[in-house]
Amino acid sequence: MATYDSPTQEPAAPLPIALERTAKLRRRTLAGLLWRALRVDMALALAMPALVGAFFGAWVAGGMDWLRFAFTAASVLCITVAYQAYVAVGDVRQSLLPHARPTADLPDTAFAALVGGVIPLPLVMSLAHLLTVIGVVCGLWLALLAGWPVLFFGALSLLLLGASFTPPVRYAYRGWGVGEIGVSLGLGLLPLVSAYYSQAQNLSWLPVMAGLPIVLLISWILLAQNLGSRRRDWLMDKRTLPVIVGEARALDLGVVVTLLAYASILLVTVVARLPLWLLGGLATLPLAQGAFADIRRNNVTPEDGYRLRDAAVKATIWTGILTCAALLLSGAG
Repeated sequence: MATYDSPTQEPAAPLPIALERTAKLRRRTLAGLLWRALRVDMALALAMPALVGAFFGAWVAGGMDWLRFAFTAASVLCITVAYQAYVAVGDVRQSLLPHARPTADLPDTAFAALVGGVIPLPLVMSLAHLLTVIGVVCGLWLALLAGWPVLFFGALSLLLLGASFTPPVRYAYRGWGVGEIGVSLGLGLLPLVSAYYSQAQNLSWLPVMAGLPIVLLISWILLAQNLGSRRRDWLMDKRTLPVIVGEARALDLGVVVTLLAYASILLVTVVARLPLWLLGGLATLPLAQGAFADIRRNNVTPEDGYRLRDAAVKATIWTGILTCAALLLSGAG
């Protein structure tokens, strides 16, 4: 991958051809390629707000309704995988527009696999449509079991996610952090509140406060993802936050968001009088912050950005697991 001194300069060397960079992917099975390219582990991390919200609702209600939880998990996991597929296809189509300059990405990304023809684009679109239908059906069934507010929050979440990449709105391509904020709401806050209601059968500020750490970690995953694809996005005129503010400030913002996420674990545990077991989520702080150690602030490579994303994904998954375990250990609220 060519290097840049700033997003306003041309690359110092020609970008590699996508087919050359994805040659080694052709030796893998199609299922393995889809699993890796669509980042199912990242989908699990993006689903954590809903799962944590369900456990908070069960903690308040005094017990988990496992049928509702199963429909919640199935719906949100299908939607998060489908969302990543839609975004990958949208990026490929953006790169083919007349004003876009030739670009490429790291070989293990969905973008590189689609551009290089390793994964057929129609297959990814069909998979995304299928997962969306399954996710919506599970959400509708959950609404029948838990009540209409689940349908309201679910529909609002789908609207936000769909508008982020669907013409003519496509707000994720317009810049100034609108994409990151909108998707954080669609994948973070709204599923959190919906899943909480499905178990607790009431609406309150508790899930908003208690779920703040995991929502902030989701925001950091999205920011790190865009930091890794910054140079590619700049070439195709996708105006993400790292493209607008630059790699150094985006990295600084990532540090701040990560620290706020872990500081909020301590804050909300004390203010909302939540179980002290929740402080166990602080154990993942070294995992989240350790990835920043070897990164040069003014020369963040795509590999650096994706490494930060992977660290954020792992930290989010483990923080969510520890949070759910803490609520199970503490019993009813």
